[in-house]
Amino acid sequence: MRALRMNTWVWLVAILAAFGLGVIGTQASAAESGEKPARKQLELRVEALERKIRLLEDRAAIEKLTRAYGYYIDKKLWDEVVPLFASDATVEISNRGVYRNTSGVERLFKQVIGRGHPGLADGELSNHMVLQGVVDVAPDGQTATGRWRAFIQIGMWQKAALWAEGTYDIRYVKHDGVWQFQHMRWYGTYFAPYDKGWAKQSFSNNAPSTEHPPDAPPSSPYDSYPGHYVPPFPYPNPVTGRPWTSADSEQYSTHGMDPGTAANAGAANTPLSNGAGSAGAPATGTAAPASAPPPPPAPR
Repeated sequence: MRALRMNTWVWLVAILAAFGLGVIGTQASAAESGEKPARKQLELRVEALERKIRLLEDRAAIEKLTRAYGYYIDKKLWDEVVPLFASDATVEISNRGVYRNTSGVERLFKQVIGRGHPGLADGELSNHMVLQGVVDVAPDGQTATGRWRAFIQIGMWQKAALWAEGTYDIRYVKHDGVWQFQHMRWYGTYFAPYDKGWAKQSFSNNAPSTEHPPDAPPSSPYDSYPGHYVPPFPYPNPVTGRPWTSADSEQYSTHGMDPGTAANAGAANTPLSNGAGSAGAPATGTAAPASAPPPPPAPR
């Protein structure tokens, strides 16, 4: 009888132990199943933060690229400028036409704008302040758009000087982890003599070079001051989300008011026409108006 009671107790303890382990196991499974969604959510949040950090780093790299370009242009350091562009890049400055690929980029900056002369000439000023950048990086982190403006001061000591300003429309591409310019277009807003200012006289946009012609003609004509043109915005309105269209640019731009038109022929030339070139300043090769100071000598 005593042995029977002992066996009963053994079985009872065994059953309770088994039941207890089962409860513990169930609780552990429940805890583990609860941890999985929480862990997954944390992983997703970390991945999202990593993407944001990468995009911020991309934007910082693009801004540095564009600002560095401005500093190199200031001093006409063409060997520093050309590598900033992708091998299949296109560049269009003012109405000079489209230059393609590395050979075209070199031809534009070194021959057309630089006129075969690296660096500034003695007594030359060529400031290009690249400002007001709006950069948007694509979600995949491989391409981006940018809109900037350049405020420009051009001059030759004791000879002539002018103001200029315009908008950059830029597309960027990342190659092997490094950002470069894929497409660049600069729309000249105005070109005006320093002494008279834009209230009294305005010069025309550049024309294509005949000595070092572009690979394609200008993409589209547009008016510079006293006319005006609104280059298409590459981004939607940040509040309404409405995208800008070519029809919008057409609606808010003038036609036939560029200084180069017949009606404004008296203001079409620049005292720097036969002198120092600029990434923005006109260099049409035409004679300066009679009232303008004599053109400065060409750079060495």
